[in-house]
Amino acid sequence: MATELSPTQAGEIATSTYELRTSKNMRSAWLVAPSARESFDIMGGTRLAGTTGTIAQQHSGFGYVAWGQGGREGECVVAVRGTATGYDWLTNLRFAGVIGPSGYLVHAGFWRGAQSVLPQIREALRHRNPQTLHVIGHSLGGAMATLLADALSDLGCRIRLYTYGAPRCGVVDHAQYLTAKLGAENIYRGYHDNDPVPMIPVFPYSHVPYGSNAYRLKGPGRRINIEAHLMPGYLKDVKGCTWSSLPVILPKHSSFEAASEWLKDAAKDSGPFIMLSSMALQLILSGLDWILKQLIKVPELALFADVTLLDGLARLLYTGVLQSIRIAEAVRNMLAAAMRFMGRTLAQGVNITVDFIEFVLSMLFRFIASMARNAVDKL
Repeated sequence: MATELSPTQAGEIATSTYELRTSKNMRSAWLVAPSARESFDIMGGTRLAGTTGTIAQQHSGFGYVAWGQGGREGECVVAVRGTATGYDWLTNLRFAGVIGPSGYLVHAGFWRGAQSVLPQIREALRHRNPQTLHVIGHSLGGAMATLLADALSDLGCRIRLYTYGAPRCGVVDHAQYLTAKLGAENIYRGYHDNDPVPMIPVFPYSHVPYGSNAYRLKGPGRRINIEAHLMPGYLKDVKGCTWSSLPVILPKHSSFEAASEWLKDAAKDSGPFIMLSSMALQLILSGLDWILKQLIKVPELALFADVTLLDGLARLLYTGVLQSIRIAEAVRNMLAAAMRFMGRTLAQGVNITVDFIEFVLSMLFRFIASMARNAVDKL
């Protein structure tokens, strides 16, 4: 049985896709993947290409397919980077999603990006029947890799998925399905705790493997940090490690009750300083997830196909405010903490309406998305 790639091998392969943006020479990718090139014929790989831009279109490389050699004979690597399609939809907070490869709602831009290279991948795999397929991507490419792993699961071979700093790409039921389909043990998701990109899109989107903190690594500093998204930082932190030996960190609060107490404290003007704090943002978003999960069941997520994401979230939260004093307090504290994270304050006695909830969430999501987009711009 094929063994998993090491964190360094997966990281180098993810990094190597960026070398093919303008170069058509596979040697460019081969040079930056020293720990993987002995096991995979990167030099003889198939470059995945497409066009970027709408008016002045440019030819660009989006990754490659490379076959195993030596002890990896019969295995195959599919490595991708993000496309302009995924980038354009990164900050579109009002688009709900589209039906993805397995019939579940997924992020429109990431699925369109995956679809743009999927025919080339299938052609490269045709008549070869890999025993194990290693699908790899960083950043927006990690989201595309996740959806490609979903689409290619019909091949009938073992698929291992490796991502670094990837955003969420499908709703909760998609994440549950794909985790079961691939097996949680075959999904390797690495991310820094202060990397802004893995924090978006928000609920109802969810990471795979579902219900896991995956490989959560300590990023540089305590605040949201664009540098935490870049592959050199990830490669430095995983160097010499196996997946089981990575220095992962656990969330500080693992229950709704614990997070609620923190949000209550953070909502106070006299509370801890939380502006741009990565821990604060994680807890605010976790609090939002936990509140929403009290109000919605997985089958009901289909409603997001018919309303905008912000509208749907605001309506759900307002429903909770009306139904429960406990939820109402949690929502108010979450909104107040979100305002303080952005360097603002929530006025005393403000009415919590649908419009106000949408106003605060819109500011918060745009704030996070702006940082994520700045991080992606540096790739």
